[in-house]
Amino acid sequence: MAQVQRDLTLYYEGVDITDDVDIMECVCRDVSGGEADCLNLKVDHADKWFRWGPQKNDRLRVTRSGYDSKTLFLNTIVPEDGAYRIYATASRSVPQTPRWQAFEKKTLSAILSVCAGECGMGAALWGVSGGLMYEYLLRDNLGAAAFMQQLANREGAVLKALNGNYTAIGVQWAQGLAPMHRMELEDDQLDSEYIDRRDLSWQSVQIKTLFGTGLAVDGGAQGQRRVITDITVDDDAMAYRWARNILLMHNRQSEWLNIEMDFNPGYTAMVRVDVKSRTDAAGQWLVHEATQNLVDGRTRARLIRCVSGIG
Repeated sequence: MAQVQRDLTLYYEGVDITDDVDIMECVCRDVSGGEADCLNLKVDHADKWFRWGPQKNDRLRVTRSGYDSKTLFLNTIVPEDGAYRIYATASRSVPQTPRWQAFEKKTLSAILSVCAGECGMGAALWGVSGGLMYEYLLRDNLGAAAFMQQLANREGAVLKALNGNYTAIGVQWAQGLAPMHRMELEDDQLDSEYIDRRDLSWQSVQIKTLFGTGLAVDGGAQGQRRVITDITVDDDAMAYRWARNILLMHNRQSEWLNIEMDFNPGYTAMVRVDVKSRTDAAGQWLVHEATQNLVDGRTRARLIRCVSGIG
């Protein structure tokens, strides 16, 4: 425990306040989309900190031995057994108001910037082109974050709140990166769980509209053939691109690998892990979710199988 405490550093509004509090619990949950990263922190002797007058959306950050939570925003402080439970998230706490909005002749980068700004955040893209142009795109009564996630998924990317930005991360790009970790799994390894739901995969997705038609097929799947008619696309090329990416984002949910290990700071969302095993878990994976217990020194991760063969 003493070694962990020396390694663990807590920043509040850019200032190291580690010596002002006693960190009792510190768990960071890092996800690749659908939810914001979050920090669950329990501290004692917080009197000095509270004299600073903490406010919602103040910036926090924790680091330990190569792990960095990046910027998180204060959400809630709750008294607990004489100490304080603190929750922070990677996205600012602002109202997510559903609305209708039309974009004409706008790029992906421009649209994300507008919507992220609505949430008090910036926008970034990794491994997906911000120059993709839309003749006409409709935000269909969605909150800004939900709309950005929908659009990112249709372009083959996850949407992640990261260091003050909503960041679209291309799945194919991430799958092509060098592995962060290579590991071996034994048949009877107790700290791992392989989940196979390939029976839920789709064989194909076809988008059929007045303005464009496109068909994408997964050569390795034998499931449903989906036909989508209620999406607005500009042309056949966009219909095919979206069909391919919708199929990718669905089928990559069919195989999961849950693992637990001693603290490994390299496990963050969307990094690649290669598994050597005699089981069906062998192959290439992307980290979907990593939970880092920075006090107890444990790492838990949920991985998604890398998907290829969609065309």
